[in-house]
Amino acid sequence: MAVETISRVLPAAVGRPRVLIVGGGFAGVTVAQQLERLLSRGAAEIHLVSQENYFLFQPMLPEVAGGSIEAHHILGPLRQLCPRTTVTVGQARSIDLERKTLSVSHGPREAETIIPYDMLVLAVGSVTNFSELTGMAQHALGLKTVGDALYLRNHVIAMLEEADVETDPTRRHELLTFIVVGGGFSGVETVAQVNDFVREAARHYHRINPAEIRVMLLHALDRILPELTEGLARVAHRHLERRGVEVWVNRALQAVTEREAILDKNESVPTCTLVATIGAATNPLVASLGVEKDQRGRVVVTPELEVLGQNGVWALGDCAAVPNKASGALAPPTAQFAQREGKLVAKNVVAAIRGGRKAAFSYPGLGQFVSLGRRSAVAEIVRFKFSGFLAWFLWRTVYLSKLPTAARKTRVALDWTLDLLFGRDITQLPLARGERIGRAHFEPGDTIVRQGEIGNQFYVITEGEVEVIRLGEDGTEVVINQLGVGEYFGEVALLRAARRNATVRAKTDVNVLTLGRDDFSLLARSWSSLREQLQAAAEARSDGSDATGVPR
Repeated sequence: MAVETISRVLPAAVGRPRVLIVGGGFAGVTVAQQLERLLSRGAAEIHLVSQENYFLFQPMLPEVAGGSIEAHHILGPLRQLCPRTTVTVGQARSIDLERKTLSVSHGPREAETIIPYDMLVLAVGSVTNFSELTGMAQHALGLKTVGDALYLRNHVIAMLEEADVETDPTRRHELLTFIVVGGGFSGVETVAQVNDFVREAARHYHRINPAEIRVMLLHALDRILPELTEGLARVAHRHLERRGVEVWVNRALQAVTEREAILDKNESVPTCTLVATIGAATNPLVASLGVEKDQRGRVVVTPELEVLGQNGVWALGDCAAVPNKASGALAPPTAQFAQREGKLVAKNVVAAIRGGRKAAFSYPGLGQFVSLGRRSAVAEIVRFKFSGFLAWFLWRTVYLSKLPTAARKTRVALDWTLDLLFGRDITQLPLARGERIGRAHFEPGDTIVRQGEIGNQFYVITEGEVEVIRLGEDGTEVVINQLGVGEYFGEVALLRAARRNATVRAKTDVNVLTLGRDDFSLLARSWSSLREQLQAAAEARSDGSDATGVPR
């Protein structure tokens, strides 16, 4: 039986250019939608690659975490938002700028598809990187995805549930202290929502004294909201403090443990909840590109948002250093600017297709809004500054208008109305995985690992036997080894980010324990003796894999 081919290559677009957009956020979706409006049907093939099959209205994530709105109400299906666009859901792995191809892995076995393109738009945003601070990756909570928001909400409720029955004052103090790190837009809106949620929810816990609750905002600079004027930042600072939030400026986080946040000046704060809105890092796809980047790892682009030295390749949004002609500085990484950049890129792509003139990016910005919790916000619109209820009303009006589709607008408006009338729901949602280590069963003849695929699992055999098969150059299969109970395979591909060098097929009924890539990497990094043994085995198998017959 021949080994199934994992990689596939999409045929090139015939008779029309293929515009390939990588990223399904504000920037990428705006480009696709604008191209659909500007190009007649059949003038070009618009192809969007996204890690998820939905568009996330990220500015409202703090409200999901705070229980004000339902998570799925801020998600828009990409295929409905961009009906004339071909959507591929998968992880963009690498770009070959010379051959004009993009490699995408998708599905549970991470099969690979190669997508040729004529024009490329990079809108992949940034990623979260907590590795720079000790303990951050293990103990900090992020807020970048819907899963993050729901997990944070569940976690806050769990802390209240445990504190309600805890009698040790020290432990109660840890459980009822909630810290948000980062005083920018995301941090301020997150701490405001967490503060409102935990104080409102605590009313239902009769053994918790509201005075025991401590909510803190840590910021390393001398004032919060550096994106706004100093006056508005002071207004926001004072309002948060009136609502019970401790705002600590000029205080940098040094490390995090399970039960405390360690600050500079040899100070620590006992806590079981630390939310980090800092730690943005370059997307790995962008980091691997051989193009010019700035000091923060963003792609350097021309005023027309084309990548320097790459004709027909554009970059925008968080992954690009976008020069703004209107301000003379780089455009900020906000949704407002990402959408405007997307509209310009779409126009310039159309100009490239039709042979027209490309335009430079110039956008002064309409203003900024920051929610400070229930019925209060600060806003700066053109030269006018607002705070309090009026700013909050404008903030909600603008955000509601920006939501995709009338259905989403209606659902969020209803969520807000119900929140005002009935308060927030404090029901925990059962989202967590039951086990980190998975179990799988295979019948005789089933393929467990396939040669050539991207490695995403580590396997330990608990019952049965497997055959290790190598596909020869002439397409023939050769059984090179057999593995039994207690033996393992798949570690080399994970340690080296390599492809599988052999196929593993069940010879009998087989039961295995599985560990995913991220959990395997964490275990290997944390357990030094295990890591050394795995690396030694990997070296032996890699140097003499034909002799050992153990797949990687």
